[in-house]
Amino acid sequence: MSRLELQPPLVSVIMPAYNAAHYIGDSVATVLSQDHHRLELIIADDGSSDGTPELVEGLDARITVLRQRNAGPAAARNLGLQTAKGAFIAFLDADDLWAPQKLSMQLAFLQAHPEYGMVYGGFQRWFAGADGSFDAPLPPAYAEGPDEALVAAQSGWIYVPLLFDNIVHIITALVRREVIEPLGGFDPKLPTGEDYDFWLRLSRHTQAAKLARTLAYYRIHKTSITHKPRAENNEYRALKAALDAWGPVGPDGQVADPARLRERLFLLHFSHGYQHVRMGSPRVATKAFWRAVQVKPSHLKSWAYLAAAGLLGLVRP
Repeated sequence: MSRLELQPPLVSVIMPAYNAAHYIGDSVATVLSQDHHRLELIIADDGSSDGTPELVEGLDARITVLRQRNAGPAAARNLGLQTAKGAFIAFLDADDLWAPQKLSMQLAFLQAHPEYGMVYGGFQRWFAGADGSFDAPLPPAYAEGPDEALVAAQSGWIYVPLLFDNIVHIITALVRREVIEPLGGFDPKLPTGEDYDFWLRLSRHTQAAKLARTLAYYRIHKTSITHKPRAENNEYRALKAALDAWGPVGPDGQVADPARLRERLFLLHFSHGYQHVRMGSPRVATKAFWRAVQVKPSHLKSWAYLAAAGLLGLVRP
């Protein structure tokens, strides 16, 4: 056996970053302090104007900093994928953290279970205080039992579970490179929801396992991209694309319950409309509520919101 074969596998960690100067140092530290040391951290800066890339250049020989004009997280992750050399790919956003031993735990699982192309896990939401600062995150939660204990309902062929919820948080995932390559990367036309679209496509090709453990901390603050209201309903777009391509049937023959699927589509429209009513975008809300009543005509509250949003749109477009 050669010396190269005796080395632990190389993991490529892809970190998109946009104006993350306040947080990126903590995020980088949780990658470099993993007990699996053979990794490369590819930071894809998405046109930051706050000095983010300069903060991390030269910190460690394992760090590569790439730059692009602002094009969104999908394009930034794709830039990282083009450079990645590892047999395994992991993702972490520039304001989030990993739990200790995340990578070693996941690598051990994938090496012991070649039937899975991806392993992911739980995460904890990490909220800012009233002054915008963050206390130290809580210790990671572990399930009782062996390190490889799984959440059975969200493991295996997960296409059908994904139809009802984006159950894979990208910052917890470790994926075999060979599984990612045929997918063609993330869809840059989706400014949000690009990860949901990616997992739906990936779930058609491989099984995934969810470890019953907290693997990451998701920082929630006002500048998070997911907190900015958008006119397009990108989660619905990703779901509709999957249903148009493959319908409600998973690769394993599992069929999504039609009533639950209708409720899922309804809630995506209704919640999008409700968000934009609150945010003062009545025309966006009107379109969303109209789609909601088309899916569920018996929902009287949707009709009421539709009428209110329509009237408000006449006064304040």
